Amino acid sequence: MKERNNKIRWIIFAALLSWAVYALIPTYRTYFSSEKAVVEKIKIKNDLIKAVAKQERGEKLTAIERKLIRDYKDKPEYLSLAKEEIEKLNEFEKENLRSLRLGLDLQGGMHLVLEIDYEQLLKNKALKKDKQLDDLLAEIKSVNGNDKESYFKDVLSVFNSRNVPLNSYFGRSGDSNDKIIDNLDSAARRGIVTTLEVLRNRIDQFGIAEPSIQPRGKHRIIVELPGVKDEERATNLVNQAAFLEFKIVADNDVLQKKIDEIDAIIKNKSQDTTVSETPEEPKEDAPVEEVKAETPETDAEDATKLFSETDKDSVSAVSESEAEFAKNYPFKSLLTGGRSGNILVNEKNRLKVTEMLKNDNARNVLGNYEFVWKNKPEVYNDEQFWEIMLVEKKAVLDGTSIIEANASLASQSSAAGGWEVPFELDRDGGRIFSEVTGKNIGKRLAIILDNKLYMAPNIQVRIPNGRGVITLGGGTAEEARDLAIVLKAGALEAPLEIMEKRVIGPSLGGDSIRSGVISALLGFGLVVIFMIFWYKLSGFFAVIALLLNFIFTLATLGMFKGTLTLPGIAGLVLTMGMAVDANIIIFERIKEEMKEKNTMMNAINAGYERAFTTIFDSNLTTFIAGITLYQFGTGAVKGFALTLMIGILWSMYTAVVVTRLLSDLYVNKDTKKLSI
Repeated sequence: MKERNNKIRWIIFAALLSWAVYALIPTYRTYFSSEKAVVEKIKIKNDLIKAVAKQERGEKLTAIERKLIRDYKDKPEYLSLAKEEIEKLNEFEKENLRSLRLGLDLQGGMHLVLEIDYEQLLKNKALKKDKQLDDLLAEIKSVNGNDKESYFKDVLSVFNSRNVPLNSYFGRSGDSNDKIIDNLDSAARRGIVTTLEVLRNRIDQFGIAEPSIQPRGKHRIIVELPGVKDEERATNLVNQAAFLEFKIVADNDVLQKKIDEIDAIIKNKSQDTTVSETPEEPKEDAPVEEVKAETPETDAEDATKLFSETDKDSVSAVSESEAEFAKNYPFKSLLTGGRSGNILVNEKNRLKVTEMLKNDNARNVLGNYEFVWKNKPEVYNDEQFWEIMLVEKKAVLDGTSIIEANASLASQSSAAGGWEVPFELDRDGGRIFSEVTGKNIGKRLAIILDNKLYMAPNIQVRIPNGRGVITLGGGTAEEARDLAIVLKAGALEAPLEIMEKRVIGPSLGGDSIRSGVISALLGFGLVVIFMIFWYKLSGFFAVIALLLNFIFTLATLGMFKGTLTLPGIAGLVLTMGMAVDANIIIFERIKEEMKEKNTMMNAINAGYERAFTTIFDSNLTTFIAGITLYQFGTGAVKGFALTLMIGILWSMYTAVVVTRLLSDLYVNKDTKKLSI
């Protein structure tokens, strides 16, 4: 029989092998090269320098940053970073993105069990927000505990016991209680679906390799984050509701009046203090063009300087001692004025102010207004001061209209400097943005994210293009990127409660890797011994094909950013068995052909051709099983299925094509005997 021309097949094989080696180089450099230890040290230096800079700015440090400072700050060699080191670190990070990823069970990471905060969900869905609603929700929480299954039954029970119709806060006038409860329950279920999608978007942008985000039951979400080291940052990113609101800031006369009334309430001088009429809430929605965080230029001033001369005369603030002033004006005495006109509260007084604002009578006095705190403190003379601002309760616009958000450095013309997050609204949001800014020229617009004030720029002109900028001032690039991620990825229906948090340490990953590698090597070794002992030279060809199958499978996982898990290693071992099984079928078929006194070339041709159907059928059924596991499985099951399917595809090539090429190298038309 005529010899086969394998030139094209060898070219294809050489191309595939070259591709596999190229695809595995980043994996080798990331996990096995001598550069790894050097890059780890550069990473520590880079993270330490950032942590020290944050500490010097007076910003809150994460647990990892505190540990870095504690362990390395006294070592001078860690406090400087050369340009070459930065380039090496950037190059290594690029290589890392192209390398094979390891799952949670191999490299460690975080395991979170999350639930939607139903209380906050109801607040977000409520048509109006007042003290009665807060009291009702507090009672529901005390009755329900943490039983999400019966939560809405308890909602109905509490509302009925207090004779409060549900449609006064939820649904439409005339809606029955059953209909409203069904709608709220449906909203909660949709909230789980929405939350899953939002979390996936955020975590994908965060750069975590192959996270697992799955619902558990009707109320819980399981999140697994492989390789996460900055536990605090990841938790904040996952848990941040990203509920962005734009609210009109109260005028100064309203502010002063509310402060006086709160003082009167707290002092108990005026039992008949009536809630003053408040302006009708705007029915539009609001935005921003250029947002610049207000930063007082000098030290904070005395509280009496916040108010008018008439006000100071009436309270005789100049002549009274601090003790007398605090006694007569318990709320006002805790407020400090910044030179730019903002109201500040010393860190040591923040808890007192918070408790005063929780007072039922004080909340009644505020009516359609509320106080919000700045997202971060300002530091004066080594003391922290928090800005507090009075805003309208009803938001004129929320963040659901945001379609784009990115982190960028502020322009040189920006007074605040630092990092900022430009954002863009959709068509409806832009229209509302334009209307609200047009009707409120001269007023301030507070930008509030998760009930924390970021800034309150003056509305100077109508803004028609639906674009704005959130300026972080002294914030870091990391904070700006995280803020852009949560804004662009979407807002959660409500904040998430962390029911369980487990950090899987790297030692567990190391143990898992060793166990997996040992099992894989042991299985491979036994297969090698059997194949060479039983099938001689042909068995050696099968072993070569087995090694190539292993290389091609890992290269495919690495190239397409797959993740190797412990079950994935099990899939690799199973694939070895499948690949060897194909060669055993071929070799046994060749033996049968040789017994029928066929020439060696004819026996090999017949063996491969007649065994192919059997091999194809067996691999196809296993591949279909893998598709089913991947489609309906979760987490580790998916990892096993993916590795198995990739391995099966390559085993078909290596067992049928590669071993045939090697056999053809050894055998020609004159060969009388094959070592099989």
